[in-house]
Amino acid sequence: MYKYYMKRHTFLDLGRPICAAAVNGVMRELRRLRYAGFTLLFVGFLFLLGYGVLDQPLFELKLMKLTNNAEQRHSPIIFVGGVSRSGTTLMRVLLDVHPWIRCGPEGMVIKPVLDFRHSMPRFHINWSRQAGIYPNLLDSAISKYIRYIVEEMGPPANILCYKRPEVLLYTEYLATLFPDSKFIIMLRDGRAVAVSNKRFKRNTTEKLHKVLNRWMLENINLTRACQSVGPKRCLIVRYELLILNPERELRLVTNFLDIPWDPVMLHHEEFLKNRPSINPYEPSTSQVKEKINNEALARWFKDTDNDTKVFIREAPERCFLLKAFGFLNIGEPPDYSKLPRNLPDVSGFKPPKEPKVPKSLGKRP
Repeated sequence: MYKYYMKRHTFLDLGRPICAAAVNGVMRELRRLRYAGFTLLFVGFLFLLGYGVLDQPLFELKLMKLTNNAEQRHSPIIFVGGVSRSGTTLMRVLLDVHPWIRCGPEGMVIKPVLDFRHSMPRFHINWSRQAGIYPNLLDSAISKYIRYIVEEMGPPANILCYKRPEVLLYTEYLATLFPDSKFIIMLRDGRAVAVSNKRFKRNTTEKLHKVLNRWMLENINLTRACQSVGPKRCLIVRYELLILNPERELRLVTNFLDIPWDPVMLHHEEFLKNRPSINPYEPSTSQVKEKINNEALARWFKDTDNDTKVFIREAPERCFLLKAFGFLNIGEPPDYSKLPRNLPDVSGFKPPKEPKVPKSLGKRP
């Protein structure tokens, strides 16, 4: 009886790994099918939304328009971005008061789609290809999704505008999706950006350095992408120069966009009362309601907090991009009127740490 018991349980013990392997294999296959199904559903959703199928009463009308006018003309899109806390909201508001342009509040639904597109595993891409969903088809669906969102965010306009700080990390990719689009990147002193973030949440010196390091990595990517797209389609605006001389800098912006100059852009605070372009969830809402002033330009340098003082003292040694972009050659406290307008070629810049973004960031996957 004992021998029979031992043989029986020995057989069961040997069978357990085989059963476990079989179960794991089935689970892996189910996960693959689930991911592939999600990809197909996502693409289908983009197409439905892009063509307005989700808005059923307008579907037949939109379908007729697409059929009768295959080359339907769309308003060009201006994409505004940069590192967070660099003046992107201010630039968006200044553009929004121009009679030719409609921006509207910041949207949050486009960057996740771009992230999804650039982080798709190779397995998903190959699986989709076998299902007839080639990369060009997916890119077309994404472009329709983005355009539909931007167009339906507000009333029609000669030129549309979309602002989201991190979206311009995909500048090169967006430039291929929208050949008539233009890009405005806001650049601000990294030390001011870090201390400005500190105002919303108390940080230690090391956390401030982490913000500065992120500022460096993202600005290298942003500047590299902008220089790759070219000066006719991408413009980098220094936040400090915009604050010190709004009319001069905004005239450069309107020339870049090929639109007439309008002095209303110098008095945006008077027109915000009549325009629903302020989002209470945006951190900079309270500041952009005020007239442009230079009170906050060097406020970060006067911060008496000990962590901030240590951070300001150590920043030049730990962030080489501050010097490369001219922020260390203008005195202490900084005289931002001495900032150079042009930026160096960053194609050969090698940051000390690899950015935590996809290697193919901004380019067509």
